Amino acid sequence: MTTVEKGWIGARYTRREDLRLLTGKGQYLADLRVVRDPLVVKFVRSSVAHALIKSIDVSAAAKLPGVVAVLTGADIRDKIRPLPTPSTVPLLPGHYPTHWPLAVERVRFHGEPVAAVVATDKYTAEDAVELVQVEYEDLPPITDPEKALLADSPLVHPDIGTNVMFSMVLTGGLTEAEQAANKARVDSIFATADVVVKERFYGHRCGVMPLETRGAVASFDPEAGLRVWMSTQRPHIDRLVFSELFDIPQNQVQVSAPRDQGGAFGVKAPVYREPIMIVYLTKLLGRPVQWIETREEHLMAVSQERDQIHELELAADKQGRILGLRDRVIADNGDSCEGVFWGFIMPFYGAALVPNAYHIPDCDISITAVATNKSALSPARAFGSLPGRFALDRAIDMLARKVGKDAADVRRMNLITQLPCNIATGVHYDSGNFVGVWDKLVQHIDVPRFRQEQRAARAEGRYIGLGFGVAVHASGVASEALVPMEGQPGYGSATLKMDSSGTVTVFEGDAPQGQGHETTMAQIAAEILGLDPEDVTVRVGDTNNTPFASGTFGARGGSYTASAVAMAAKAIRDKIVKVVAHDHKLEPDPAHFRFEAKSIWHKDRAEALTSMAGVCNRIIMKPLDLPAGADASLEHTAFFEAKEPMMAFSAHAAIVEADPASGEFRILRYISSEDVGRVINPLIVEGQVRGGVVQGLSNAMFEEFIYDENGQQLTSSMENYMLANAADVPNIEILHADTPCEHTPLGTRGMGEGVPGPVPGALCNAICDALEPFGIEIRDLPVRPDRVWALLQAARARAAG
Repeated sequence: MTTVEKGWIGARYTRREDLRLLTGKGQYLADLRVVRDPLVVKFVRSSVAHALIKSIDVSAAAKLPGVVAVLTGADIRDKIRPLPTPSTVPLLPGHYPTHWPLAVERVRFHGEPVAAVVATDKYTAEDAVELVQVEYEDLPPITDPEKALLADSPLVHPDIGTNVMFSMVLTGGLTEAEQAANKARVDSIFATADVVVKERFYGHRCGVMPLETRGAVASFDPEAGLRVWMSTQRPHIDRLVFSELFDIPQNQVQVSAPRDQGGAFGVKAPVYREPIMIVYLTKLLGRPVQWIETREEHLMAVSQERDQIHELELAADKQGRILGLRDRVIADNGDSCEGVFWGFIMPFYGAALVPNAYHIPDCDISITAVATNKSALSPARAFGSLPGRFALDRAIDMLARKVGKDAADVRRMNLITQLPCNIATGVHYDSGNFVGVWDKLVQHIDVPRFRQEQRAARAEGRYIGLGFGVAVHASGVASEALVPMEGQPGYGSATLKMDSSGTVTVFEGDAPQGQGHETTMAQIAAEILGLDPEDVTVRVGDTNNTPFASGTFGARGGSYTASAVAMAAKAIRDKIVKVVAHDHKLEPDPAHFRFEAKSIWHKDRAEALTSMAGVCNRIIMKPLDLPAGADASLEHTAFFEAKEPMMAFSAHAAIVEADPASGEFRILRYISSEDVGRVINPLIVEGQVRGGVVQGLSNAMFEEFIYDENGQQLTSSMENYMLANAADVPNIEILHADTPCEHTPLGTRGMGEGVPGPVPGALCNAICDALEPFGIEIRDLPVRPDRVWALLQAARARAAG
């Protein structure tokens, strides 16, 4: 047990989840034995990127012993209501393609499900999948979003009549006239600026790779209703969708996320086709049905994000102060068939955050999300913002070189200093101290000393460089932003129940996937009620016993859910004070009581008034002579909604050594400075930061989804979709800023979402800084030695004339 002196909040309390996870006792979805002898589902997936379905012959598969059913899109088209449904459509003005769990009439990406095989075991199902024969009439694939914008481009959705799924100008106002006036003003700034940086940046298609893939187990009873267990970040949203699609009353639909999920990072948040099909099959067949996604399916069908082009321009004065920003964002949206997010919610949000932490009131920013014959973009950590962070971070370094200043100085002079504020796209930044966080980072590095070391190293023929990246990112998402963006509320919720022995159960409707909620939520309840975290049990992700919640995403845990837990614990504490004061004939002023060491104390008494177990037993089991207005319950449900959207801030630095002969580079140091408000558990925060940096480095250097000219995905296995491993990443130095959030009861912020965002910019800026004598500029991700070498060769060729 961790020993603490000042309280549980802020203590480096060892994660309670880790013992069972590290000793192989975790219970993931595939480990659960919640139904007897479930049928197993495997999907036949399209072998081509774009084609009409001429015929599907399932006869041989259906005859295989052990096969129970084989269904195609034609079989279900009139039996299952398609997406979109009311719960899966944002309020944004975009196109939401109609689609079913299985492809109907045509396929739109390599890997789209075209048939479902149901069998008594997975081996029979896999054999049957191989027997299904699909005849296609090939259509020209489109995999380049810029070509998809051309008038003669093939259409991914002919019924929509365009490949533009979403387009918006994010600056200037709501009307075309206001936006045109804003554009003219920004144009005039550029026309008279001392310095202009104009570049095209590309953030490639990659994503995140949770340890556990997706899956679902479902059973249906006409009287009891629908029961679903699934790996999901949002069980309450899934419940809504299943109710809508299958006309089952919500109170007869129960969705449970396992206590243990092997990561998600955003990818388990959308409403996907496969779980819908699983629910249909259990209703159709009257048997429990199970589907566990393979890694190949996961790589082909989900977990893909980023994939943005930024035509970005900066206008600045001679000192490097930014006067204006223009950015034309084009996002490769994939086929766009994905409930809730539809591929374009991520790049839309990322475009809204393009100005980042910099004071740039005059901006002209637009976003166009384009359908292609690829899998739809799905959420990933740094939600839509990583390519934009990379583009602006690189552009600022280019600006610094043009004005002859250190990039650190140019960044600092342009950071936002007055908070709260609204940036040019209308996104609200609530509070914090960006400059303070930044100064902590650069002081830790000692930039002047590094520059001396850099000069000395160059004299020896060694090339080291320093690069920075910053990110303002969501600390949860308030309802005022989430309802328009996803059509769902953003509040946090929690129920606390105390029993007659004085122990606590916390129920939260989120479905965490490794963030440490069992530990941090227990610490909060223990701190407020004077208990030990071991006295607190945390239950998550079951729609029948937890209050409605939008799910675990967008760093909601440390801000919204933690606040709801604190509010519920305080309400129970206040009730206990009322009863104890009544019993001891004291004034019921909560400020006069303290809860400590599993007992209740009063400022005027040397001894404890009662133990927590004693008072809980008194209230629940002996509810006699209670004070007026009190009853026998020690339960409370709290909902927390922030007064305004909350943000967190990260500033990162990388120091690298690069070889101008080969293009190889090595990360010598990586440092992060994070503004996360009051820290609940430093161990967990540091783990989140390290994990986010590793994801950012893996995205920047290794991961890449590659398609050939026919739209065939060439990266559908771990053999050719490469992830960073421990040997590829440095030790990560982590700094915290002490800036409690004024909008949450504990002063906490959520911080897990945006950490990968600054990483590619920091890394690439460091490489370019190291190789500055050779005049290279990295504009495209991923960054690898061969690509750095090619840039060096091109620079040498230019220098040679």
